[in-house]
Amino acid sequence: MPRSVWSSLTHHFSTVAARYNELRTTDPEPIELIARSLGQLPSVTAANVGCGTGRYTMELGQRLGKRLFVYFIDRSKGMLERLRLDPNLSAFGGFDVLRSRAEILPLPDATLDCMLTFHAIHHFDVTKFLQEAARTLRSGGLLYVYTRFRDQNGRLIWGQYFPGFAEKETRLFDEEQLMSALGSMRHLTVRELTHFSFRRTASLDCLLQRVRGRHYSTFCMYEADELERAIDGFTANLDERFRTREVIDWVDENVLLTVERV
Repeated sequence: MPRSVWSSLTHHFSTVAARYNELRTTDPEPIELIARSLGQLPSVTAANVGCGTGRYTMELGQRLGKRLFVYFIDRSKGMLERLRLDPNLSAFGGFDVLRSRAEILPLPDATLDCMLTFHAIHHFDVTKFLQEAARTLRSGGLLYVYTRFRDQNGRLIWGQYFPGFAEKETRLFDEEQLMSALGSMRHLTVRELTHFSFRRTASLDCLLQRVRGRHYSTFCMYEADELERAIDGFTANLDERFRTREVIDWVDENVLLTVERV
């Protein structure tokens, strides 16, 4: 990722960290699937890479409790500072908070039972990240990648109705790209690809609060005046499509890839 782009993202994540858990939706369904697949292990050593505020792994901690030790890893100092304040950390058997890039993990070889990344892989150099996953996972260890593909992004309420959103968000993978990257990794094999669909409902005011709060980093790609014009266009598009500004509904789509270290 070019330095200028990462500098902009660093500012974004530092700015949004304090409100990030309020702005974003955390879906329990993928966590329940992960918890079931790890359920037979007496203890679990995990790394949450690109963890942000750790919101998804906090959910996993509620299910696995003291059996779970987690390395929380992120490049954003602001996100990690917010994570350290989370009272849910007491649920874990242990944890460590590490500031690091996803492509050079400060972890020994073959020490992890699982690695998790939620809505973050599009920020990584995927080849280098997958090499690090293969290096740090034990044989039989599992990598869980929760993300959305580019075509799914286009079907979001933002992709459908927010001017320029789908065109600006070029970082996401399409399914073929990500499967190809995984297929090129000698020691990683895709075991499962699970699709999730979530019906959402919100008012226009709530949606605009999320935009102005930059709940997706995509909104940082707009210049200030450009964003205001897009907000006007978004509002007009929704007024045309929905009968009321109080009940706007749509479907979010995500996928969970379960990948084994062989």
